[in-house]
Amino acid sequence: MVVLRAGLCPGLTEEMIQLLKANGIRTVVDFVSSDLEDVAQKCSLSYKVLVAVRRVLLAQFSAFPANGADLYEELKSSTAILPTGSTSLDQLLDSGLYTGEVMELMGAPGSGKTQVCLSIAASVSLGLKQHVLFLDSTGGFTASRLYQMLRARAEDEEEQLEALQRVQVVRVFDVYRMLSTLQELRDCLSQQVVSSTGPFKVVVIDSVSAVVYPLLGGKQSEGLAIMMQLARELKTLAREFSLAVVVTNQVTRDSSTSPLKPALGRSWSFVPSTRVLLESKEATWEKGSRQRLASLAKSPRQPTGIQVELDIGNGDMQEPSPATPTQGL
Repeated sequence: MVVLRAGLCPGLTEEMIQLLKANGIRTVVDFVSSDLEDVAQKCSLSYKVLVAVRRVLLAQFSAFPANGADLYEELKSSTAILPTGSTSLDQLLDSGLYTGEVMELMGAPGSGKTQVCLSIAASVSLGLKQHVLFLDSTGGFTASRLYQMLRARAEDEEEQLEALQRVQVVRVFDVYRMLSTLQELRDCLSQQVVSSTGPFKVVVIDSVSAVVYPLLGGKQSEGLAIMMQLARELKTLAREFSLAVVVTNQVTRDSSTSPLKPALGRSWSFVPSTRVLLESKEATWEKGSRQRLASLAKSPRQPTGIQVELDIGNGDMQEPSPATPTQGL
């Protein structure tokens, strides 16, 4: 459900939204399914204006039929596969990140989610010379770590600095700031406005659970509506502008013996096309060292349950060899 907000469509002002909310109309579905004559009387609003707003909302949010052949041709022309910076992770994802989709990295704290995000940013900005928008909601982004990864992949200092400049970082510590940033990006892409940083190919959100999870207590219905509005923004950006969207999520357990499962519940589970579980375990070849494992939990292309080993302790994120094991962080 999309929550009504100022600027969602022409004619929908903040004053109108407050009047509608006072009469129990909070979402687009509430509005388009209401008797507008009754709404006009209760809210003291123009019936003609309400009809015009409803027409725009219906056009903006309604589904339109398309045949499979057209969709397939569109997919072939718009989809690109982007490397993550890890050979084994690319293999797990069937060659890499797919544009037009949302990919989720889930795992406990310390499992390597942020490190993988940084590796993706380094790979896309340096190897492909494409721009990355990195939304940091936890304070986990470190430019020095990203620079370390770039230095491990390129010797030329100028090339390293150019790659750093292609990664735009925005600190977002609440869901409203995150929504605002994503909507600004969508507006710019819709109007074909390219900022001084250049066009974006990847959007990374580390982490989505940090800003959404606090909303799911108390007034859960409103928090759920905001979460699904965020989901819609992410899927729209990915699909309409051929972006690869990467989000991180925490994991929970029903009990101490139950398996790990992603946070944010069933409603969110339909948002990512691909889900990867990251885990950090003690290495079998050397006491005290850690190994990082990535398991495929959801995919439209690969069978689930596949597991690979990652090394995100070094800048190049190459998978470790059993003969010459490497130390994790």
